[in-house]
Amino acid sequence: MMLDEPYRWADAVSNRREYIEDQLRGGSPVVGLGYKGGALLLTLGQAQQKIYEIYDRIGMASLGHPTDMEKLRQSAVDLASVVGFNYSDSDVTLQQIVHFGLGPAVKTSFDEVYRSPYIVRVLLAELDGQVGGATFYTVDYDGTFQKSVGFAALAGVTEADQVMQGHLADLEWSKLSLGKALEAALLAWAAGRWMSDHNEMPEGEDLAQATKDADLPGLLKSELEDLVVEAAVFDRSHPGKSKFRSLTEKELASALKPYRDEQ
Repeated sequence: MMLDEPYRWADAVSNRREYIEDQLRGGSPVVGLGYKGGALLLTLGQAQQKIYEIYDRIGMASLGHPTDMEKLRQSAVDLASVVGFNYSDSDVTLQQIVHFGLGPAVKTSFDEVYRSPYIVRVLLAELDGQVGGATFYTVDYDGTFQKSVGFAALAGVTEADQVMQGHLADLEWSKLSLGKALEAALLAWAAGRWMSDHNEMPEGEDLAQATKDADLPGLLKSELEDLVVEAAVFDRSHPGKSKFRSLTEKELASALKPYRDEQ
């Protein structure tokens, strides 16, 4: 019996992956993008809020089960608040929150097969002190995490992640205006949505070219009939310690105009 245990555990982990990935597949992608004045987080959805401030210059966007998203948001807020209270605001970093907080917590929940896993993928952003600086982390449902500078993107399937990142990789993001950053983030979101809807995923060079002929503006126009854009920025010029603010409909209007029918 004991000799069978490693195989049973491996089977259980494989089954968990399959189940979680199936649950996440239809989730609305999230996009993080630096721009000249700060850092942008964007997604599309219905009523549920998916973008939050964690601490002053740190924010979070996610896709997955609402309860799991809230648990991880609260964990990140609690850790940041404790460090900020016991030490100083400057000691609160995104690296610390991910490496010592969210990453280990999600991994433990995934590895312990008798516990419920987190059905969630998380994207976090940090506004750096330097002009045009923006750091991002992604945390996957199994606790693995990855750091990137300038941009990041998550969707319901990893192939969609790659396609979205491909749309963002060639941008001179540190020189973008907020308006241009919004336009780029919307198209990246559409690419992720388009790819997530495919049952059979292309590979290699085919994956890189997957959305080349896709009608991403048409997809956005269709999705905006039922969904609304949720976007927030960490605005370097915003007064006070907290740089987080949600974007208003007026600020979104120019970027959304091509996808809305004129009245």
